[in-house]
Amino acid sequence: MKILALNGSPRGAKGNTEVILEKFLNGCRKAGAETEVIYLSEKNIKHCTGCFTCWTKTPGKCIHRDDMEELLIKVYKSDVIVYATPLYYYTVTGIMKDFMDRMLPLNNGEIVKAGDKYSHTERIKRETSQKTVLISNCGFPGNYNFSGLVETFKVMAKDNLAGTILFSQGGILNSVDKHEGLKKLFNPYFSALEAAGEQIVNEGFIETETQKILDKNVIPAEIYLENANKSWV
Repeated sequence: MKILALNGSPRGAKGNTEVILEKFLNGCRKAGAETEVIYLSEKNIKHCTGCFTCWTKTPGKCIHRDDMEELLIKVYKSDVIVYATPLYYYTVTGIMKDFMDRMLPLNNGEIVKAGDKYSHTERIKRETSQKTVLISNCGFPGNYNFSGLVETFKVMAKDNLAGTILFSQGGILNSVDKHEGLKKLFNPYFSALEAAGEQIVNEGFIETETQKILDKNVIPAEIYLENANKSWV
């Protein structure tokens, strides 16, 4: 199984998003999957102009000649795509949105109906369905803050959204390794992240008990809020 992870944080490998992503991918690798991480902040990805040339004059080929040409090949060849992004104004980062917009060449302009939904057809039909995993974090309490982001991926992935990992206390993630007390506190959460990776590979979904751990605050919201507010003073 090939898993392609897209880290959409402007901080790349140094961001809080990477902490969650790497633990999850450790689990994927334990289950025998082949993983690759792309740091979108290091790539040259131009804005989509909405010209639809990739559907009309040059099907499957964008007018831009940049890193998306190579990335689209990687996307097509992967069994699971992991979108890892910090929450920026209730959605993905700008660099990840550019990446998502530029995936248009993978589809045709033709619209088909499946049940009560409509979608564009794939330019090259895959033999197996590609699964999607969403990983996100933000620096303020409340998983409801991710609701718009999750809805976007439900629509985009259709019925193939295999898992969502949402962490609303992301501001502390890069500090965990520096404090023994935090390490001990986060051990169950990090173990659940690895378990989630194994389960996505072996079962195609995250088990209920694992999801419960991932959805629970590691630190009481009031304590996190108090310390987060102090950091701005």
